[in-house]
Amino acid sequence: MENELFRAVRLYKEMTQHEFAKYLEVSHGTIGRIEQGSLKVTPNVKAKLISKFELTDAFFDFFENYKRLSQLCLN
Repeated sequence: MENELFRAVRLYKEMTQHEFAKYLEVSHGTIGRIEQGSLKVTPNVKAKLISKFELTDAFFDFFENYKRLSQLCLN
């Protein structure tokens, strides 16, 4: 799982980093490092994410739009 997708899940669920960390039972710092790209999503964190969130087609549409907007902002 790429870091950008990890962040998109949090944004889609409208959670702060602190809320997301508490929900996934990891530290706030872990969430920040994953989102910054300095830490990869570990198998343990990925398993927690998958077990706690049902990612629907609406989420993946959101993620594609998020990526497009991110690219526009960079250009």
